[in-house]
Amino acid sequence: MEFWRYYRVLRRRRWIILAAVVACLTVVVVTDRPRAADYQATATLTIAAPDERRLLFVFAGGGTLDRPDLQTALALELIRSRTVAERVVQRLNLDIHPAELQFRIRAEKDRASELVRVTVTGRTAAEAIVLANAVAEVAAAYHQEVNRREATLAREFVERQIGEVETALRRAEEALLTFRQRNPGLGQAGAQAGRLASLESSLQAVEVDLRQVEARLAAVRRRMAEQDPTRSQQEIVDNPVARQLRAELVQLEVALTSEMAVHTPEHPTVLQLQAKIDAVKRRLGQELARVVASELVQANPVYDLLAQSRIALETDRVALQAKREALQRALADTRRDLPDAYRRELEHSRLARAVEVLSTRYRDLQNRLGEVRIKEQEAQHRGTLTLVDRATTAQPAPFRGQRFRLTLAAVLGLLAGVGLSFFLEYLDNTVKTARDAEQLLAMPALATIPRHNPPFDEAYRLLRATLAARVNGRASRVLTVTSPRPGSGTSTVVANLARAFAQSGRRTVVVDADLHRPVQHIRFRVSYQRGLSEVLRGECALDDALVETGIPHLQLLPSGEPVPDPGALLGSRAMQHLLGELKPRADLVLIDTPSAGAFADVFSLVPLAPSVLLVLGAGVPPRGIEQDVKTRLERVGAEMVGVVLNRVRPEFVDAYFYHERVRNGGHRGRFRRSGIRSSLAVLVFAIGLVGGIYARSSGLPGLSVLARQAREWAAVLPTGLRSGSVR
Repeated sequence: MEFWRYYRVLRRRRWIILAAVVACLTVVVVTDRPRAADYQATATLTIAAPDERRLLFVFAGGGTLDRPDLQTALALELIRSRTVAERVVQRLNLDIHPAELQFRIRAEKDRASELVRVTVTGRTAAEAIVLANAVAEVAAAYHQEVNRREATLAREFVERQIGEVETALRRAEEALLTFRQRNPGLGQAGAQAGRLASLESSLQAVEVDLRQVEARLAAVRRRMAEQDPTRSQQEIVDNPVARQLRAELVQLEVALTSEMAVHTPEHPTVLQLQAKIDAVKRRLGQELARVVASELVQANPVYDLLAQSRIALETDRVALQAKREALQRALADTRRDLPDAYRRELEHSRLARAVEVLSTRYRDLQNRLGEVRIKEQEAQHRGTLTLVDRATTAQPAPFRGQRFRLTLAAVLGLLAGVGLSFFLEYLDNTVKTARDAEQLLAMPALATIPRHNPPFDEAYRLLRATLAARVNGRASRVLTVTSPRPGSGTSTVVANLARAFAQSGRRTVVVDADLHRPVQHIRFRVSYQRGLSEVLRGECALDDALVETGIPHLQLLPSGEPVPDPGALLGSRAMQHLLGELKPRADLVLIDTPSAGAFADVFSLVPLAPSVLLVLGAGVPPRGIEQDVKTRLERVGAEMVGVVLNRVRPEFVDAYFYHERVRNGGHRGRFRRSGIRSSLAVLVFAIGLVGGIYARSSGLPGLSVLARQAREWAAVLPTGLRSGSVR
């Protein structure tokens, strides 16, 4: 049910939808200009297998890195690089910025092969083809250049490494030869080699610690020099007690070194010597602190902190110097005791190892140089990227181009038109159906009269049957017909309703009480020189004023000449007497009155003829006059029989559709079904047309087949629905 409501809205406002579509298409046609993304062309490149060509990365250690995924990623980035875009712009002498061309380049690798598809968009098909081929050629040449440059840099690096290693190897070999010539007798070993190595390591560690302490001490001295008071370094160094403690500390360190050579750190003698050393260090620190404290001139917190740091560092420095002297003495003794043959053997081993290491390095670099030269030769003849297929055709880019914009404009126009139609329908508060009339006036709608010329008689027959059921049995068979607004078609309803009653064999009299603008004499084509006004004024008898209409059982009392105050005449005793004379002569008296919303005539007549039929014109928005007229009529004693909705659009009258369908042998039904089929065919054809445009734009064969099938269905749909072959 809702579908037919929407269908009627769209059908009634189809010109708005058409105007919206035409407007959108016109705007696109007028403002449309070729754009850079309208067409696209594709060229194909290939990436060689990793075992044929590979990216070579040479490190200081001589390693290589060979990864196909990295190779592909670098190739794709190179195609989309700014350098390629700049070279294409220069090559084709284009008047665009390289960044714009770079944005229009798309490179993708085929998942099933080593092919790379380079797609470039352009304003025209020719421009897209030229750009795609240029980008592919420039990218292949640039990649070959990059590979050749990498291979050349690798070769030069290896050659420099070979030169340096060769020089070092000659020197090592000459040193080894000279040593062998000077020391013919080699092979002797000494038992104290391990101790010598240990003492050397310890001495180096002490030297490092001592340098660190001296550096820190120098920094503290510099900071102390910036403070007041200053300290005398000479007095601290030349202090006799400090010299005595330092000498004692040296002796204890020498003794500890000697014991450590034969005992473990947990030995009692070693522990005793270590305790004595710690005690001497504490005494030395106290003596230095006393000397420094004796030199203090004034209290300075910063200076005191620096002085404490200096004392600790002086203590550590003296201890490290003592330890160094002890190690030097022990090392001198050990070297003096070490046989000369062992020293010669140790030096010979060192020189031999150096020669062996350099020889191995030299051989590896020679092998690597050969490989790099081969790669360099390969890079001169071919690159990783190779052009396979040039772009020869260009396709409209998907969701781009003039066709797409026109299609999109048509769709948007259609949507805008449909939306505008429903919006206007939402704003439309006119009375369109009998339900609207009943809701507006809170009274039953007896009939719906379609807008039809000639009049739709079946609607008046339906109104006749309804009125006959409502009026039958009442004492009064007089029916006053009026309307809230002028121009609602009251006279038309009265004339056609009277004809319908007369055709049923009922005696019917039409009284034209519209003394302002009478029309009944025109409809029935009779004279109105003598009529209601003359009868009411007593100028003529009723029999002289009543005229035959040419329709059996139907008589007309014309309006007569206009009068200045029709209301007074219609509410007079003469009118009451007239109605009394008409009732025995007719089964139904229909009084055509002017609009109750514009004239007061009907309010004067209602007390004499209280049964009132209200005619409401369709397609007119209510303004409140309808309820006001009904209320005023009820206040003067009117009995509201019902409302008749006149001039309704035929699509809102179901009786009209079904009556015409049966009366015309189904012609109207076939016509309506044909309209539905035609609309559906147009819709299916539009879907097929849009699908075909998208298929040609995107290159999807499946979508193209579906679009072609839709168009075939659209061609056979009207006849198919009629025969029932298409469901």
